[in-house]
Parts: sequence; C-alpha cells; structure tokens
Amino acid sequence: TRHVVQSYVDSARAEGLPDEPVISQAQLGVARHAAGPLIASVVRKVFLSLRVARASLGDQATADELTAGASALQAGIPASALVDLHQARRGKSVMVPLVVMADLVSRGVPRDAASRAILQLWTQGAGEADLMGLSQSVGQDILSGAAPADALLSRARKVPIRLPPAKVPE
Repeated sequence: TRHVVQSYVDSARAEGLPDEPVISQAQLGVARHAAGPLIASVVRKVFLSLRVARASLGDQATADELTAGASALQAGIPASALVDLHQARRGKSVMVPLVVMADLVSRGVPRDAASRAILQLWTQGAGEADLMGLSQSVGQDILSGAAPADALLSRARKVPIRLPPAKVPE
C-alpha cells in the first residue's frame, strides 16, 4: 500500500497537481486502521478527481481550486459544472463556489440543484461571503426540518444580485 500511495503522490507532483489531498487521505486511512486495498482505492479516487478537476478548471487553476474541485467531484458534482464555473470566473477564484456546492450536496441538496443555483448566483455577481452565508442558512433550515432543495431555493432568492455595470456604447 505504501508503494501505491507513493506512486500517486509522485504522479500528482509530476503532473503539477497538489499532493496534499492524496497524502491526507492516505494518512486518514491509516489513522482509521483501514485495510491497505481500501486506502489505495481512496487515494486513487482522489488522484483521479484532481486530474478531472485540472481538466475542467484549466491549467491556471490554483492548488486550492483543484482541491476544492476534486472534493466537489467526489461529492457528485458533475465535471460540466466545474467547466461552467471556470468559464464564468471573471478573474475570480472558484474555490468558494466549489466548496459551497460540495457542502450543499453533503447536506442532502440534489447535486444538479446545488450546481445550478451556485452557478446562477456566481454569474449574477454573488460574492464569496454571500455563498458562504447561503450554505450556512441552508444548513440551518435543513436542521429545522426544511427539505434540502426547498431550503436552497428559498435562501438563494434572498442573495443579492450584483451584476457589473453595463458598458455604455460611445
């Protein structure tokens, strides 16, 4: 198992991918006394998710964006949602939108609803604080008994739209 993990760490480094998620998953498996084949399987999944995140987010994606992208993919967010976020980035980091998507899915929000809502809010100018607040509010509503998809819809409507000013033709 150690050799398998090391080969994924080496491959991540050689491909310019962050190796920390690979290492941390291996360490987590060891700490939980998981069987070697299970650790190898999880490490492989993380490595492959980092590859897909790189392909979806582009070569200029930061290590944090790639890590968040890989986590979103592992949560069930489709790679196409990462591509859409990348195309709508307008020079901004996509780390927080990816983290929020993954968080919403982990709370039971359907993955398509989560990715669609976050992309829409992102393209309408929602900031990182808006998205983090949305995630917290949806989580509170779910704990209070709301259906996850309903909680997202209700809270997303309350996020302010901040479109950039339109260019006036000369």
